[in-house]
Amino acid sequence: MSKPKFEQRELSAKRQRLTRHITEQISGFEIKSKQDSLLMKILSYLVFFNKKFMTSFVTTAYPKVYVPQLPWKEGEHIGAIATLAHEYVHLSDRKRMGWLFNLLYISPQVLFVFGLLSFYSLWFMLFFLFILPIPSIGRAWLEFRAYRMTMACYYWLSDYELPTDWLARYFTNSSYYWMFPFKKYISNKFKEALVDIKKDKLTPELLEIKKVIMG
Repeated sequence: MSKPKFEQRELSAKRQRLTRHITEQISGFEIKSKQDSLLMKILSYLVFFNKKFMTSFVTTAYPKVYVPQLPWKEGEHIGAIATLAHEYVHLSDRKRMGWLFNLLYISPQVLFVFGLLSFYSLWFMLFFLFILPIPSIGRAWLEFRAYRMTMACYYWLSDYELPTDWLARYFTNSSYYWMFPFKKYISNKFKEALVDIKKDKLTPELLEIKKVIMG
């Protein structure tokens, strides 16, 4: 990884500034520990396919952000900033889109619930097929927006270019239930996004966060 462009005290100040910004924009925002959350412990069983859910992944359940444990990333300010900015994309998308965000994120797997109507007709049992890891365009789109932010933060703060194949693996492996198995396509999309970031051709959410952490 490239050397940080800022001293630790500067990175700490940027982290605090970003946290304040999220608090101002998202009512009820808090960073909480998964170890103290019954909801996260229940989810860990539902997302059995992600073995690192409780230990490595940060999870947003609007308006809270749950980290593996507190204190979190003390002294690892670049990683913390990139992760918080990533989760902020989810939080702001959820604020803007409402429950449509949730529906997009858990589709098409959520359609399995219609299988419970099979007592009306056995044809409804076909809906149980949606439990399978069918690609999720909605989840992939929402995560692309968030991981694009992750990539941008690392570049702004250290000139480090996150490997696009590394980013793409999150879309093709079990982390998000094999949400988008077309690795070359998503890797190319991240390459295109990085070119735009380096040229300062920024989407509204990227511009918003750049002003917060780089201003």
